[in-house]
Amino acid sequence: MKGRERVIEIIKIMNSHNILNGLTPKKLREILEDLGPTYIKIGQILSNRPDLISEEYTEELSKLRKDTLPMDKKEVLEIIQEELDNDKLDLIEYIDTRPIGSASIAGVYKATLKNKEKVVIKVQRRNIKEIMTTDIRLLKKAVKIIHLNDIMHNIISIEEVLDELLNTSYEEMDFLKEANNINEFAAINEYINYIKVPKVYKNLTTEKVLVMEYIDGINIYNKEKLLEEGYDLEEIGKKIADNYLYQALDCSFFHADPHPDNIFIKDGQIVFLDFGMMGRINSRSKEILNKTITAIINEDIKMVERNLLLLGTPKTKIDHHKLREDLENLLNKYKDKPLEEINISKFVKDVMTILISHKISLPKDITMLIRGNVVIEGTLELISPQISLIAVIKNRTSKEGLDFIINKDNIVKEAYRAINGTKHLVSIPEDLHNALVELNNGETKLNVEISDSSKQIDRLEKMVHRIVVCALDVAFIIGASLIAKQDVVSKEQKMLFYLYIALGTIFTIWLFIKMYIDKLNRKK
Repeated sequence: MKGRERVIEIIKIMNSHNILNGLTPKKLREILEDLGPTYIKIGQILSNRPDLISEEYTEELSKLRKDTLPMDKKEVLEIIQEELDNDKLDLIEYIDTRPIGSASIAGVYKATLKNKEKVVIKVQRRNIKEIMTTDIRLLKKAVKIIHLNDIMHNIISIEEVLDELLNTSYEEMDFLKEANNINEFAAINEYINYIKVPKVYKNLTTEKVLVMEYIDGINIYNKEKLLEEGYDLEEIGKKIADNYLYQALDCSFFHADPHPDNIFIKDGQIVFLDFGMMGRINSRSKEILNKTITAIINEDIKMVERNLLLLGTPKTKIDHHKLREDLENLLNKYKDKPLEEINISKFVKDVMTILISHKISLPKDITMLIRGNVVIEGTLELISPQISLIAVIKNRTSKEGLDFIINKDNIVKEAYRAINGTKHLVSIPEDLHNALVELNNGETKLNVEISDSSKQIDRLEKMVHRIVVCALDVAFIIGASLIAKQDVVSKEQKMLFYLYIALGTIFTIWLFIKMYIDKLNRKK
């Protein structure tokens, strides 16, 4: 369809929904449904971005139906024949062209190989990339007509939003990448017995055709069937929660769309499906996110604010006093509630509301994780409502705090930071750091007075150096103590134990010598 014809069709659909009388969440959903697979996909992606559109719109767009109009049976076979050469086609004995799933980008079909193995073939819709590219280009032109600015927030331009949606869809259209996602997901869960990942037939997979193992399990939302088969729903819920946090917090690679339709139970194992949308968190974001979670649990408002600003990108000058006040009010709202009663979805939406009001945008990897956690909590509420995801997060965060202390890689990293930290104020206590930032932002008179006194600077420098050494000394002593308390100690841990003792002794002696020298200097 040419661009002009498509524009006419879009306008007709919008007029049929009386768009000139305003746009409501329900009306937007219905328009997207009528516009077809491309726009359904756009709506589905937008429903995952509470930082870009308001809550009432994300809730309504999440209702977009999963199944769309299936492809013509003849077209399905033609696409498979175009993608696979004769040798590969000979490996397939039978293809059932009745879809077991039909989404905006592809349809899924059962098949049998010559060796009698049961598989599913995911077939990409013909020209879907070109169609979506055209639709996005036309949608950019139609933004003013359908008043999308009324539902968007001025954090980023609508053009940037649409480009991001298109790029996300492009990733899902590359089935070779999805095949790699499945294999990577299988690798991180290789030693977890209760997780099952479909096998990929890489030799039969192309950019537009994906062949993988067929798993005929019980859908997670079919509680009656699970109970009938003798499954413990609470056990299933706990394992799903623990594994999802393992994916995100331990492996930094997680399923970004873990809704009930994508989770099955087969022979006592949890089966994840549909790996087109996966999230990946870089080490910096992961570290800051862990610190943010800890700060929220500890009700440390300043640290929550600091980490949110490190995670996000402010689009305007921040009113720190107002931001801290909003965060404090939010935490006070939840502080008296037991963890098991806190709805993480509601809490996340409250946080997002604050960020939006202060025009702070979050990177894509974090928003995908936020969305994933909200979806997985909804899945847990369905299968086992008594399980609190936020309580599981707290337990894991507490455990990771102990692991962080005795992890040799982190000790080396923190030592390096401490030695070089005076240049970046990394090791100065938080209150002192904030005070210096505030001074730098406006108290020029005090800055001049300090800069005129080299003695004051020297004293401050010495104080910082000793704080660094003292902190390292304590860290080494704690590390040695934790190792000594273990019943079984490996050779590597023994080496670390003696290293910590040696360094702790050296630093302690150095501190006493410096204190003695200072005392002598004061007497002079």
